[in-house]
Amino acid sequence: MPAFTLLITSSPFTGDRHQLALRFAQQAAKQESLLRVFFYGDAVLAANRNQQAPQGQENIATLWSEFAAQTGVPLICCIANSLRRGLSDATERDRYQLRDDCLHPAFCLAGLGEMAEASLDSERIVQF
Repeated sequence: MPAFTLLITSSPFTGDRHQLALRFAQQAAKQESLLRVFFYGDAVLAANRNQQAPQGQENIATLWSEFAAQTGVPLICCIANSLRRGLSDATERDRYQLRDDCLHPAFCLAGLGEMAEASLDSERIVQF
């Protein structure tokens, strides 16, 4: 099976793209063909550890973090998109003297260089 990078660009709050991406990721991980999941644009909002899902719905950050814990597949958020949307880790919080960091610990921040590397070492990039 070819090596995949999953590129997610859609918001976790509209439609079911994240749920579909997660199901695809689970199947690809079973085949040991998923290298990473890269969140870009509004998709980075899935990494907010402070989000609260409406009653009866599952928290998307929790679903992705459980996936990462089970598979070891890294969850990478575009750093520029994250900061623009108010998401930071402890390093960026300190760098920009922000009040809080709210990036879920299962996710990490990286630049577009990580996505460029993905295009080199993945046979396919699948976008949701």
